[in-house]
Amino acid sequence: MKPGALVGLLAGAGLSAALGAFLMGRAHVGKHIDDYANHWAERVDGGEGVLHYVALGDSAAQGVGASHVSQGYVPRIARKLQEATGREVVITNLSVSGATTGDVVRDQLPQLTELPFTPDVVTLDIGGNDVVFPGHTPSSFEANLDLILDALPEGSFVGDVPWFALPGLSRQSQQMAGRASVLIEQHGHHLVPLHAVSRAVGSWNYHRFTARDMFHPNDLGYEGWADTFWKVMEEAGLVGSLSTRLP
Repeated sequence: MKPGALVGLLAGAGLSAALGAFLMGRAHVGKHIDDYANHWAERVDGGEGVLHYVALGDSAAQGVGASHVSQGYVPRIARKLQEATGREVVITNLSVSGATTGDVVRDQLPQLTELPFTPDVVTLDIGGNDVVFPGHTPSSFEANLDLILDALPEGSFVGDVPWFALPGLSRQSQQMAGRASVLIEQHGHHLVPLHAVSRAVGSWNYHRFTARDMFHPNDLGYEGWADTFWKVMEEAGLVGSLSTRLP
């Protein structure tokens, strides 16, 4: 066999192995979708004096990609809240895997208004699917997000759009994140800079923070998201505010 043919054969084998690993990883992470959705479907009322934490968003709020549902950023934030306040935290997770901003407007906001309690803490991450799904533009994203932010309780904690390493998706995510940051502050909410945090790892280290499907965050990635949300919560004086509310 000629050297050029051997190199080509080895390169082809390498690409096939990489593709196989990606498809296996995607199938593995895909199993999380139903399992984690079933977990969040089991609502807990909690006792008197609990803190009600409501999460809206997409598969990231569900924790897809984490090794266990408890390792997503939403449960991590809840644990931080419980430790800081000494009060039980009950999570109501309205997020849905695959959701876009349009889905939040149509499905999640009505559920939010129908809750039988007033949320103490509200978080939202949305936009990742607007970046990758065909037919969505920065303008359509902005219009939907404007409706969402208008409906959220004032002072909610809202992430902008996370960064994607692929060149085309990188530009789209950057444009949407820019529009999100302006709207979030205009509506009186707290901007959580997920785009800057995810972009800071760079292309070479991107894989260290993503799950086996190379799309969702892994445990390390979700730890970073939770820390970013928590930093903004601390800066906003959330714990002190919650402590002044009698249970």
